[in-house]
Amino acid sequence: MAIRSEDTIVAIATPPGVGGVGIVRLSGSRAVAIADALFRPEGGKAENRLSRVESHRMVYGWIENEEGPIDEVLAVVMRAPRSYTREDVVEVHCHGGMLILTMVLELACGRGARMAEAGEFTLRAFLNGRVDLTQAEAVGDMVRSRSALGLRVSVDQLRGRLYEEIKALSGQVAQVAALVAAGIDFPEEDVVFAHRGEIRGRLDGVQEKLAGLLAGAGRGRIIREGLAVAIVGRPNVGKSSLLNRLLRENRAIVTDLPGTTRDTVEETVQMGGLMLRLVDTAGIRHTADRLEREGIARSRAAMARADLALLVLDGAEPLSDEDWTLMGETAGQASLVVVNKADLLGESPPGWMAQLKGRPSVMVSAVTGAGLEALEAWIHDWALSGDRPVLEDALITNLRQENAAREAAEAIGSAREALEAGLGDELLAIDLERGLSALGAIVGETTAEDLLNRIFAEFCIGK
Repeated sequence: MAIRSEDTIVAIATPPGVGGVGIVRLSGSRAVAIADALFRPEGGKAENRLSRVESHRMVYGWIENEEGPIDEVLAVVMRAPRSYTREDVVEVHCHGGMLILTMVLELACGRGARMAEAGEFTLRAFLNGRVDLTQAEAVGDMVRSRSALGLRVSVDQLRGRLYEEIKALSGQVAQVAALVAAGIDFPEEDVVFAHRGEIRGRLDGVQEKLAGLLAGAGRGRIIREGLAVAIVGRPNVGKSSLLNRLLRENRAIVTDLPGTTRDTVEETVQMGGLMLRLVDTAGIRHTADRLEREGIARSRAAMARADLALLVLDGAEPLSDEDWTLMGETAGQASLVVVNKADLLGESPPGWMAQLKGRPSVMVSAVTGAGLEALEAWIHDWALSGDRPVLEDALITNLRQENAAREAAEAIGSAREALEAGLGDELLAIDLERGLSALGAIVGETTAEDLLNRIFAEFCIGK
C-alpha cells in the first residue's frame, strides 16, 4: 500500500458478525470534524459536541443520517498526540450489527474519510514514532496469539523489551563508530590504536548479546507460532490413541485395522501455556495400496517439517524392520521415542530399550494415560530449553528480526576481524555502518517501504 498519511482513515475495528458492541474508528486531521457531523449528543448539548468535548471523555448520543437517527452510540475523542496513532482519533461504539456498522462507515466515507487498509492504524503509529517495528509486530502477534506464553512474550515486546535491547547495542556500536570516524578525520592522532582495548571490549559485548538473541530465536518463534509435533510410527502402535489422549478428546478414529489413518490429522492444544500443533500421521510401512502410499508420503513430509517428532513404538512387541527404519529416519532430527502400551508391560520395560543407545524416551499408555504427564513435561522442557531463561530476556520472534540480527552479527564479526588484523579504519567503518544499519532494520529505523507494506498487510483492517 502507498503511504498516504495526509488522509483521514476509517474502519470497523471489531470482528465481523453480530455482537453486543461494534466500533468504528477514525484517525487523521479531519477525524473529529467528520465524526462531529454525524453525531448528535443526547439533549443537543453544545458542550457535548465532539468538536468541543475534552479528550478521552466518552459521550452518549446518536449517529444520524439525512433521514434521522440510525443508532444509539457512545463516542470518544482522543486528541493528538495522546492516541494510538498520535493523530486525532475518534471511536464510535455502536450496537454490534454489521448493517449498523456499515452504515456508519459509509456515512464517514461520505464526509471525506477513506477506508483504511490492513494494518494502516498501526502503520501510522509506527510512522509517527509511537511504536517501533518490533512493537508494531507485537500488536499483530497479540491479536493472533493462541497461547498464554505467546501472549506474554508479545506483551513484553509491546512494552519495548526487544527495542531497548537493540537500542543499547546500537549505542555501543555507534560509540565505536565515532572513535573510528575520529581516527579517519585525525589520522596523526592514531585514535583507533589508542582506544583499541575499549573498541575490542565493546564489539565483544555486542557480539555476545547478538549471539544470545540468535540462540533464543528458535524458542521465540515456537512460543509465537506454536510447536509443530509430528506423531509417527508404523501402523497399530497407538499414534491416533496418543493424539486423542493429548487432546483429551476422541479426535482421530482408532481401530485395530492397519492403515486406518490415510491422511494427516492436525489439531492444536495448550500445554503449560505453550501451543502445540499436533499432527497424527498415517502408519509408515511397505504397502501396495496406492492410496495408503500417498498417506505415507504425506506422513514423511509432515515429519520433515515438524519441530519435533514423536516416534511411537509398541512396547508389547519386538522391534520390527519398519521400527528400525523409522529409528534411522528420525535420528537426524529432534525426536523423542514414545514407548506405548505400558499397561501391557507390567513393571518391566521392554528388553529392546537398551538398543535405543541413549536416545531420549518415555513410556506411556495411551489407553490409561499413564506416563502422559512425563511426556508433556519433556516436550515443554525441550521446547523452552536453552542457556538463558525464556521469558526474562528479550526474544526475537520472527524470521525478519532473526535475519537482520544475523546480518548485524556478521558485520560486527567482520569489524572485530578487521580490528585484529590492523586493516584500515575505512574498512572498519564500513563494517560498523553495516552493523548499525542491520540493527536499525530490526526496530524499523532502516526498513524499506515495500517491506513495511508486507509486514502491515498481515494485520486485520481496523488495526
